Amino acid sequence: MIKKRLIGVITVKDNLAVQSFGYNKYLPIGKPRILIKNLNRWGADEILINVIDRSLNKLGPDFELLEEINSLKLETPIIYSGGISNLKNALETIKKGADRIIVESIIEDEFSEFKKISTVIGTQSLIISMPVIISLDNNIYIYNYKKKTTERISNNFLNAIKQNLASEILLIDSKNEGFQDKFNLKILRKFPFKTIPAICFGGISSNKKINEILKHKFVSAVGVGNSLNYKEHALQNLKKKLSKKYFRQEYFTSDI
Repeated sequence: MIKKRLIGVITVKDNLAVQSFGYNKYLPIGKPRILIKNLNRWGADEILINVIDRSLNKLGPDFELLEEINSLKLETPIIYSGGISNLKNALETIKKGADRIIVESIIEDEFSEFKKISTVIGTQSLIISMPVIISLDNNIYIYNYKKKTTERISNNFLNAIKQNLASEILLIDSKNEGFQDKFNLKILRKFPFKTIPAICFGGISSNKKINEILKHKFVSAVGVGNSLNYKEHALQNLKKKLSKKYFRQEYFTSDI
């Protein structure tokens, strides 16, 4: 059985790591580099850096942060999200040290440019972000953060998936992001694309919830954010409680 992954997620806004609640309210919790170093020591399979104000403000990727992360000489692969709007952005983000990148807005805004990114950097380095919500009629919709609206899954997203232009989907429970153990399992039952691996994120914190999510074969990883940032060795302790059939049992390093 292919082992699944536990990804530590750090949300960054205004150059600070923040605790996010549904991407509507934010509580500053410190410098990103400190949290990144902790996740690296504690045995995260990957670290996802989600810089949420870059696309909204059309600032482009946070290259300064990427250079700072690269200087840490981490062993853990880095996934970067935020402000990538063209091929040049994508290439520079990889050059600055990201192992993989996440895109969303460009799929709707410039689909041809998105296809160029997929072709040049390779699908293995590309992840599609899909913030979703379960509506009152129990259907699944995309949540548009820029417009603060819910929309049907567009033809561009459909084509991106059908054409295998990315390696994984970041499947975000946008309503419950930041709230402990509120991830809506209906999302996994309703999600129509089970041929592409999914990273689940948003409202995931307990070993029970993670094990429930990983029962779904198309789920390749879970992302955990807020709950990892307040207790020493939180990630390592969480892994100990998870089913061994899903995860490699990692070692962690002590403080240096």
